[in-house]
Amino acid sequence: MKTFTVRRINESDLEDFRRVRLEALLLHPDAFGASYEDWSQKPEKFFAEKLRTNYVLGGFDLHSTLQGVIGLSCSTSPKLSHVATIWGMYVRTGMRGTGLSSGLMEAALEAARSVKTIKLSVVTTNHAACALYKSYGFTVWATDTAALYANGLFHDEYLMRRDS
Repeated sequence: MKTFTVRRINESDLEDFRRVRLEALLLHPDAFGASYEDWSQKPEKFFAEKLRTNYVLGGFDLHSTLQGVIGLSCSTSPKLSHVATIWGMYVRTGMRGTGLSSGLMEAALEAARSVKTIKLSVVTTNHAACALYKSYGFTVWATDTAALYANGLFHDEYLMRRDS
């Protein structure tokens, strides 16, 4: 039995989105380009704008509690309109291993079905995420060395893409 549902997050989910996003940034500073210190100071309208200008999907447990998120941004530039970027993938600890990460990824890929290329970046030490992305046809096209600096350490990122 499936223990979650996935749907696009809307403004009625704003506080839950803010809470889960900040949790991700706080608990995993090496996994995201954004920082908890910066985002925790942002006003509510900042998070509302993220929901308005991106396609953000949420994974909800059987109690309708937000347990995971994935963002998808598409360029409005005519020269880049064929490219989408996945960002902010996060599943809360208690829902890992339930298939929620796959559910979020499948929903994001469905939302991006009209683009030719989907890109993402992932810290090279996040083996579970790398395996997930590879299982959905993403391939590494470059390694960005010292891409992130968190907790006094530099972290490399794989730049990955999937072309239709």
